[in-house]
Amino acid sequence: MTSNELEARIQTIEDIEAIRKLQYAYNYYLEHWQEDEVVDLFSESPEVTVEVGETGLYKGKEGARKFFAYRNVFGAKTAKPTAEFLHLLFPLSGIIDVDPGNKTAKGRWYGFGCLSVPAREKIQPIFITGIWENEYVKEDGKWKFKKLFFNTIFRTPYEDGWVKTPYVKRPQSDNLPAPGPNTHFEPYPNANIFPYHYKNPVTNK
Repeated sequence: MTSNELEARIQTIEDIEAIRKLQYAYNYYLEHWQEDEVVDLFSESPEVTVEVGETGLYKGKEGARKFFAYRNVFGAKTAKPTAEFLHLLFPLSGIIDVDPGNKTAKGRWYGFGCLSVPAREKIQPIFITGIWENEYVKEDGKWKFKKLFFNTIFRTPYEDGWVKTPYVKRPQSDNLPAPGPNTHFEPYPNANIFPYHYKNPVTNK
Protein backbone atom coordinates (compact mmCIF):
# COMPACT_ATOMS: atom_id res chain seq x y z
CA MET A 1 0.00 0.00 0.00
CA THR A 2 1.40 3.39 -0.99
CA SER A 3 1.45 6.36 1.32
CA ASN A 4 -1.28 8.04 -0.76
CA GLU A 5 -3.48 4.95 -0.49
CA LEU A 6 -2.91 4.84 3.25
CA GLU A 7 -3.77 8.53 3.63
CA ALA A 8 -6.95 8.01 1.57
CA ARG A 9 -7.99 5.08 3.74
CA ILE A 10 -7.35 7.02 6.95
CA GLN A 11 -9.33 9.96 5.57
CA THR A 12 -12.29 7.70 4.81
CA ILE A 13 -12.21 6.21 8.30
CA GLU A 14 -12.13 9.69 9.80
CA ASP A 15 -15.03 10.75 7.58
CA ILE A 16 -17.12 7.76 8.63
CA GLU A 17 -16.56 8.58 12.28
CA ALA A 18 -17.45 12.25 11.70
CA ILE A 19 -20.69 11.24 9.96
CA ARG A 20 -21.50 8.83 12.78
CA LYS A 21 -21.01 11.65 15.29
CA LEU A 22 -23.24 13.94 13.20
CA GLN A 23 -26.03 11.35 13.20
CA TYR A 24 -25.67 10.71 16.93
CA ALA A 25 -25.69 14.45 17.71
CA TYR A 26 -28.90 14.83 15.71
CA ASN A 27 -30.60 12.19 17.83
CA TYR A 28 -29.43 13.69 21.12
CA TYR A 29 -30.83 17.06 20.06
CA LEU A 30 -34.16 15.40 19.25
CA GLU A 31 -34.48 14.16 22.84
CA HIS A 32 -35.66 17.59 24.00
CA TRP A 33 -36.41 18.88 20.49
CA GLN A 34 -33.61 21.45 20.32
CA GLU A 35 -34.70 22.71 16.91
CA ASP A 36 -31.97 25.33 16.46
CA GLU A 37 -29.22 22.82 17.18
CA VAL A 38 -30.82 20.33 14.78
CA VAL A 39 -31.09 22.83 11.93
CA ASP A 40 -27.44 23.83 12.42
CA LEU A 41 -26.50 20.29 11.32
CA PHE A 42 -27.85 20.86 7.79
CA SER A 43 -26.03 22.00 4.68
CA GLU A 44 -26.54 25.45 3.19
CA SER A 45 -27.24 23.81 -0.16
CA PRO A 46 -30.63 24.44 -1.80
CA GLU A 47 -30.64 20.68 -2.48
CA VAL A 48 -31.31 19.94 1.20
CA THR A 49 -34.45 17.87 1.77
CA VAL A 50 -36.24 16.61 4.88
CA GLU A 51 -38.88 13.90 4.78
CA VAL A 52 -40.14 12.02 7.83
CA GLY A 53 -43.04 9.58 7.74
CA GLU A 54 -46.18 10.94 6.12
CA THR A 55 -45.40 14.60 6.67
CA GLY A 56 -44.26 15.37 3.11
CA LEU A 57 -41.13 16.86 1.56
CA TYR A 58 -39.40 20.03 2.82
CA LYS A 59 -36.67 21.68 0.75
CA GLY A 60 -33.66 23.82 1.65
CA LYS A 61 -32.37 24.82 5.06
CA GLU A 62 -35.39 27.05 5.60
CA GLY A 63 -37.57 24.09 4.82
CA ALA A 64 -35.70 22.14 7.49
CA ARG A 65 -36.25 25.03 9.92
CA LYS A 66 -39.98 24.99 9.21
CA PHE A 67 -40.15 21.22 9.59
CA PHE A 68 -38.38 21.15 12.95
CA ALA A 69 -40.26 24.08 14.52
CA TYR A 70 -41.75 22.55 17.67
CA ARG A 71 -45.17 24.15 17.32
CA ASN A 72 -45.42 23.02 13.70
CA VAL A 73 -44.45 19.42 14.37
CA PHE A 74 -46.55 18.69 17.43
CA GLY A 75 -49.34 21.23 17.21
CA ALA A 76 -48.30 22.44 20.67
CA LYS A 77 -49.47 25.66 22.33
CA THR A 78 -45.97 26.41 23.66
CA ALA A 79 -42.96 27.40 21.57
CA LYS A 80 -40.70 24.95 23.40
CA PRO A 81 -41.28 21.47 24.83
CA THR A 82 -42.60 21.09 28.35
CA ALA A 83 -40.82 18.97 30.98
CA GLU A 84 -43.04 15.98 30.15
CA PHE A 85 -41.92 15.92 26.51
CA LEU A 86 -39.44 13.22 25.50
CA HIS A 87 -38.29 12.10 22.04
CA LEU A 88 -35.83 9.22 22.32
CA LEU A 89 -34.88 7.79 18.93
CA PHE A 90 -31.81 5.56 18.75
CA PRO A 91 -29.76 5.20 15.52
CA LEU A 92 -28.89 1.51 15.19
CA SER A 93 -27.02 -0.77 12.75
CA GLY A 94 -25.56 2.12 10.77
CA ILE A 95 -23.99 1.45 7.35
CA ILE A 96 -22.05 4.46 6.03
CA ASP A 97 -20.51 4.67 2.57
CA VAL A 98 -18.27 7.60 1.64
CA ASP A 99 -18.18 8.41 -2.06
CA PRO A 100 -14.90 8.73 -4.01
CA GLY A 101 -13.38 12.13 -3.33
CA ASN A 102 -14.68 12.17 0.26
CA LYS A 103 -17.13 15.02 -0.32
CA THR A 104 -20.45 13.16 -0.19
CA ALA A 105 -21.72 10.06 1.59
CA LYS A 106 -24.79 7.96 2.28
CA GLY A 107 -25.94 6.23 5.44
CA ARG A 108 -28.65 3.75 6.38
CA TRP A 109 -29.79 3.30 9.98
CA TYR A 110 -32.60 1.77 11.95
CA GLY A 111 -34.31 4.20 14.27
CA PHE A 112 -36.09 2.81 17.33
CA GLY A 113 -37.42 4.73 20.27
CA CYS A 114 -40.12 5.85 22.63
CA LEU A 115 -41.81 9.23 22.75
CA SER A 116 -43.99 11.17 25.15
CA VAL A 117 -45.63 13.90 23.10
CA PRO A 118 -48.58 16.28 23.48
CA ALA A 119 -51.70 14.88 21.85
CA ARG A 120 -55.37 15.74 22.42
CA GLU A 121 -54.61 17.86 25.49
CA LYS A 122 -52.59 15.10 27.15
CA ILE A 123 -49.16 13.48 27.01
CA GLN A 124 -49.31 10.33 24.87
CA PRO A 125 -46.65 7.57 25.11
CA ILE A 126 -45.63 6.23 21.70
CA PHE A 127 -43.31 3.56 20.33
CA ILE A 128 -41.69 4.26 16.97
CA THR A 129 -39.34 2.55 14.54
CA GLY A 130 -38.21 3.23 11.00
CA ILE A 131 -35.31 3.36 8.57
CA TRP A 132 -33.15 6.34 7.69
CA GLU A 133 -31.58 6.59 4.25
CA ASN A 134 -29.63 9.82 4.59
CA GLU A 135 -27.21 11.71 2.40
CA TYR A 136 -24.34 13.81 3.77
CA VAL A 137 -22.08 16.47 2.30
CA LYS A 138 -18.77 17.93 3.47
CA GLU A 139 -18.73 21.75 3.60
CA ASP A 140 -15.66 23.67 4.76
CA GLY A 141 -14.24 20.46 6.17
CA LYS A 142 -17.38 19.55 8.17
CA TRP A 143 -19.96 16.88 7.43
CA LYS A 144 -23.59 18.02 7.32
CA PHE A 145 -26.97 16.58 6.36
CA LYS A 146 -27.97 17.04 2.74
CA LYS A 147 -30.92 14.65 2.73
CA LEU A 148 -32.66 13.43 5.86
CA PHE A 149 -35.18 10.71 5.02
CA PHE A 150 -36.97 8.55 7.60
CA ASN A 151 -39.44 5.90 6.43
CA THR A 152 -41.54 5.19 9.50
CA ILE A 153 -42.36 1.49 9.92
CA PHE A 154 -44.67 1.94 12.89
CA ARG A 155 -45.69 4.76 15.22
CA THR A 156 -48.00 3.23 17.76
CA PRO A 157 -49.54 4.15 21.11
CA TYR A 158 -47.90 2.34 24.00
CA GLU A 159 -51.24 0.85 25.06
CA ASP A 160 -52.00 -0.67 21.63
CA GLY A 161 -48.81 -1.96 19.99
CA TRP A 162 -48.01 -1.97 16.27
CA VAL A 163 -50.14 -4.99 15.35
CA LYS A 164 -53.33 -3.40 16.66
CA THR A 165 -52.49 0.20 15.73
CA PRO A 166 -49.53 0.34 13.31
CA TYR A 167 -49.60 4.06 12.72
CA VAL A 168 -50.86 7.26 14.32
CA LYS A 169 -50.33 10.44 12.34
CA ARG A 170 -48.13 13.24 13.58
CA PRO A 171 -50.07 16.43 14.33
CA GLN A 172 -47.86 18.18 11.78
CA SER A 173 -49.65 16.40 8.97
CA ASP A 174 -52.71 18.56 9.64
CA ASN A 175 -51.12 21.65 11.17
CA LEU A 176 -48.54 22.39 8.50
CA PRO A 177 -49.12 21.01 4.99
CA ALA A 178 -45.77 20.22 3.39
CA PRO A 179 -44.66 22.15 0.30
CA GLY A 180 -43.97 18.85 -1.50
CA PRO A 181 -45.55 15.38 -1.54
CA ASN A 182 -44.03 12.29 0.01
CA THR A 183 -41.58 10.42 -2.22
CA HIS A 184 -41.99 7.20 -0.23
CA PHE A 185 -44.13 6.17 2.75
CA GLU A 186 -44.89 2.53 3.48
CA PRO A 187 -45.60 1.71 7.13
CA TYR A 188 -46.29 -1.69 8.66
CA PRO A 189 -47.81 -4.04 7.55
CA ASN A 190 -46.02 -3.90 4.23
CA ALA A 191 -43.88 -6.53 2.51
CA ASN A 192 -41.90 -4.06 0.39
CA ILE A 193 -38.21 -3.66 1.23
CA PHE A 194 -37.09 -0.06 1.46
CA PRO A 195 -34.32 0.34 -1.20
CA TYR A 196 -30.70 0.04 -0.05
CA HIS A 197 -28.18 2.68 -1.06
CA TYR A 198 -25.38 0.07 -1.12
CA LYS A 199 -24.52 -3.14 -2.93
CA ASN A 200 -24.27 -6.51 -1.24
CA PRO A 201 -20.84 -6.43 0.48
CA VAL A 202 -20.10 -10.04 -0.54
CA THR A 203 -21.63 -10.44 -4.03
CA ASN A 204 -21.34 -6.76 -5.01
CA LYS A 205 -24.82 -6.99 -6.58
